[in-house]
Amino acid sequence: MVTFNRRGTSSGERQIISIQKIFTILSIVLISLFLCALRLWSSFAEQNSLSSNPKDISNSKKRSGTSNKPVQIAYAISLIKCSDKQSSTSGLIDAATVLRHSVHQTSVRNPNSGSKYDYKMYAIVHKKAESCSHLLGDLGYHIIVKDSPVQTSEIRGDYLRKNVHREWCCGADEFVKLFAYTIHDHPIVVHTDIDFMYVKPMDDLFDAMLLPHDSDEGKAARDRVELEYPDKKQTMPEDIQAYLTRDYHQVIPGRKAAFQAGFIVLKPNQTVFDQYLEIIREGNYVEGFSRENGWGGKGYGGVVGSMAMQGLPAYYYDEIAPNTSVELNGCRYNHMGANIFYEDVPNFIRKYTDLHGKCRRNVEGCEDCRKTDMSLIKNIHFTNCRKPWNCAGCKENGGQCSGKNNIIDPRTADYDHCMQVARTWHEMRSELERQIQALTGNDEVLSEGQKGNYKKDVFMGHCDADGQIGYVPIAASKENMSLTVTKIWKETN
Repeated sequence: MVTFNRRGTSSGERQIISIQKIFTILSIVLISLFLCALRLWSSFAEQNSLSSNPKDISNSKKRSGTSNKPVQIAYAISLIKCSDKQSSTSGLIDAATVLRHSVHQTSVRNPNSGSKYDYKMYAIVHKKAESCSHLLGDLGYHIIVKDSPVQTSEIRGDYLRKNVHREWCCGADEFVKLFAYTIHDHPIVVHTDIDFMYVKPMDDLFDAMLLPHDSDEGKAARDRVELEYPDKKQTMPEDIQAYLTRDYHQVIPGRKAAFQAGFIVLKPNQTVFDQYLEIIREGNYVEGFSRENGWGGKGYGGVVGSMAMQGLPAYYYDEIAPNTSVELNGCRYNHMGANIFYEDVPNFIRKYTDLHGKCRRNVEGCEDCRKTDMSLIKNIHFTNCRKPWNCAGCKENGGQCSGKNNIIDPRTADYDHCMQVARTWHEMRSELERQIQALTGNDEVLSEGQKGNYKKDVFMGHCDADGQIGYVPIAASKENMSLTVTKIWKETN
């Protein structure tokens, strides 16, 4: 019979309990050592990953939004030559100034914009224009000096090698724009010409590029993107690599339209850059204006710029990398106010009577960009409606008109609409001038910068006569502009 010791347990039972305690303590120690070793291994692996490819980690944080700072978009322009018959030097400087201010006003740095994206300004400068690039540097543009990525002598195709130098505007030098694909410190790069301004934020485009395509937020962003062909919304690529618009006002209905080289939104990609260069070096460009001419003999030719940055990207995204880009509504994005009906110049062939009056996109119900409501426009490219800093306010040559380059051509644009477009730029400039005056106390910014009387309801005092000669530049000193860069355009904390 087993008896219980009221004063405690038996010696055998005490031994069993002691062994159990030791086993428990050893188990806890072993588990703790294992967890400690696991933490050390994870830390080592992370450090090793960071040291082996820091750029990928940095970009991953930017894309996922794990950084405390807002995602920063690169906004780039290209400077290929220092002088240009289309604009005066003062006009180009003010164009770059107002362009930057329009980026700022549509970014997170302006609380009234509603945007959540930050920005950094870049200027891709051809070596031929390096001597004047400091003017952009003074405005806070980060300068990237590059030579043409492909020299004419490297092009193997005879026709392209012998003729690309004649292409508008800059021959093979225009390929320097391709370096936008190599700005790897940002998840997205927006590249435009200098004659451009932003009117509204482009958060929907950025969200659709960066958010998972099948997430609720990603789907909602995609639904808000305004396409040139809305019926293609369901076939948007899962991973959008680029947004672009087409130069329809040059194309004959039924032909392939060139890319509009003044605006592209892209994801930086070294492979894409390298593929472009190999296409150029191969030089497979067929002379002529038919459906079998141009790049690859596929019909990407026969229009202004087709041998350079009008024809090449259209060929690339249609033929080399299909289903990676999205074509935006050209009346809303990269708005030029151009006539895209086949009624007159350019590339108008009278014998094609069955095409007369048709939409150059070759579809029914084509939006007339000459009449697009200004409230719908996201950004503006000053081409058909002329440069605002050229004070182009004439309907026809004669009277006070200074020349044909300042006339709003009724065959390609609508005068009244173009005056609204021009006023939008001058309003942006006026808004900047008011901020500079308030910051610096320099009253001459307004009294001297807005002293013009030519069509003041449109040009808001920035023009004293028609044409380049009548333009009144921004009257801010270099010191005023330095304060503008550091105070008005200051970076987010």
